Amino acid sequence: MAKLEPPATPLAAAQPPWTQAEGLALALILALAGLLRMGWPGLTEFKQDEAQLYKLALDLAEFKAFPLHGINSSLGLPNAPASVYLFAIPLLFWKSPLAATLFVGLLDAASVGLAYLMARRYWGRRAAAVSALLYACAPWAVIYSRKIWAQDTLPLFVVAYIFAGLLAFVEGRPRWVAAHLVLLALIIEIHLSGLALVMLTVALLVIYRRRVAWRWAALGAGLAGLTGLPLLVVATTQPAVLANVRGVVAQLLAQPSVFSTDSFGQPAILALGTDVHSLAGPAGFQAFDATLPNFDWLLFLGGLGALAGMCLVVWRWWIKRSPSPASGIEAGLLLVGWLIIPSLYFFRHSTPIFQHYFIILLPAPFLLAGLAVDTLMARWRWLWLAPVALAAGQVWIVLALLNFVGHQATPGGFGTPLGLLLRTAQAARQTGQPQILVVAEGAQPGADLAPTVFDVLLSGYPHRFVDGRDTAVFPAGPAAVILWPGESDYGWPVAALYRAWGGGDWRQIIPLRQGEGAALLAVSPGAQPVVPRPRAASALLANGAELLGSARTAGGWQLWWRAPGRLPGDHYQVFAHLNDASGQRLAQVDGPTYPPETWQAGDLVVNRFALPEGGAVVQAGMYAYPSLAPVAVLDASGNPAGQWIDFPP
Repeated sequence: MAKLEPPATPLAAAQPPWTQAEGLALALILALAGLLRMGWPGLTEFKQDEAQLYKLALDLAEFKAFPLHGINSSLGLPNAPASVYLFAIPLLFWKSPLAATLFVGLLDAASVGLAYLMARRYWGRRAAAVSALLYACAPWAVIYSRKIWAQDTLPLFVVAYIFAGLLAFVEGRPRWVAAHLVLLALIIEIHLSGLALVMLTVALLVIYRRRVAWRWAALGAGLAGLTGLPLLVVATTQPAVLANVRGVVAQLLAQPSVFSTDSFGQPAILALGTDVHSLAGPAGFQAFDATLPNFDWLLFLGGLGALAGMCLVVWRWWIKRSPSPASGIEAGLLLVGWLIIPSLYFFRHSTPIFQHYFIILLPAPFLLAGLAVDTLMARWRWLWLAPVALAAGQVWIVLALLNFVGHQATPGGFGTPLGLLLRTAQAARQTGQPQILVVAEGAQPGADLAPTVFDVLLSGYPHRFVDGRDTAVFPAGPAAVILWPGESDYGWPVAALYRAWGGGDWRQIIPLRQGEGAALLAVSPGAQPVVPRPRAASALLANGAELLGSARTAGGWQLWWRAPGRLPGDHYQVFAHLNDASGQRLAQVDGPTYPPETWQAGDLVVNRFALPEGGAVVQAGMYAYPSLAPVAVLDASGNPAGQWIDFPP
């Protein structure tokens, strides 16, 4: 490139005046962008990542904690806390996942407006309108703006980063280089995929070194470094986190690297808006596809526009004969670099490439498509129909997708919508019971899906979790019970115990999506179930648990026992060994109890074991985990008298 000097005339002076028609057009585009991103906020996913991020932000908004790092990334590395701080902002005013969800949509709708202003400044009104319209309606841009996910907040910061770069490098306005560097740091702290943009900034600093005011660059670098202070505190005060980071990094460096075209294929899907059927899951995507006309040809037309825009920019730069201002050509080249450099960055990789890594490219392809359409419309004005038709098709796809995932179960795809989860949690709270018991698949918040979600949604209300696949817990006092369906509805055997305990009269049935079952809500009937096969004398264990009896059901054997109260520290496993008359072991099953830190005195507990029928005796008891130390059975004097109790099979 020839010697670069700052433009003789400030670009702002050459901007066309705003008109009423332009303002109305922009308002309509922003309204459409806002509707698609913030409309129907209950139709959003709320899984483990969303719940954990929301919990950190809520703790900050309620001044309970000041997180120094976010949730772990998919690589196992802790994210910087920037996204936590962002999501805490709306929660200061409305402590609900809906507030944080709408906040994401608001930020991304604002990115559409900022993209319009940037395109208008460098390429004119028409290019700006086309670009903003295509970006506002792009399916994946909409999908990545509708849930509490750190990377979903990226587009506004990325557009601001690019705009600041244009002002600093293309227009030669020195102070903006500081904003450019600070925004780059924030992008990286929101999601590590932002590291790909470091290459773009380095290239700009080298190419435009004659226009860079290095004192402002130094100030920007210093401020960028200050944004990383929370992670520095973590590194110096939390050795366990630092050791984990070192281990993950060492593991990543030890993995072999591969070259893959996924780094170009995934951005192409993001730009085209294809493959949104993946959210319907492997079992439901065909049913979703059946609800749509074949829009692929229309979507590929949009991709062709982005490719044409890229070629147009390179051609104008190459021949230097375009009537466009030089700043417009240089700005277009920056767009091309923005689109290509992240794909080159991820071309060689040692970990899987995911589509959301390329959210940092939004809205580059739509800006380039706007440039191409603007050039063609200078000759054929009727071509405005093309972007309008493409936008209409994209809106159809988005609305059809939201309607489908809102009404149909999508196993392996879109999770149970947030609105249904909130409705269930609210109904349980309104029972007014002193505690809520959530019976679902898994019992460990942070590890299991339903407990992680409901631990957040029931925050501030006493609640506990029971893994309904193999355990039932009946509190001694009043309680509300949520029976949450799993992958096989209520297929776990202990679910029948809850149905019988409630007398078959569940207070509320909350229908979920078609094929997903319903959440059942009951209030404790005031009495615990009767032990089916009580022991002649109960057996007290050294940890205070009391073995009461057993039962045989189809395909399984049950141990009934009573909990002594909360036991922080060790966890416990229950075991059942089926032996024949000679003492030969026929089968053995071990499994966890419900979390001992949530035991309450008087809880009646049922553990189910998949033991075959037959045999002469079942030996059952407990041992501590992970120490594997047996929990002794005590005699009448309180002395150890063995490690198990014999029960009928």
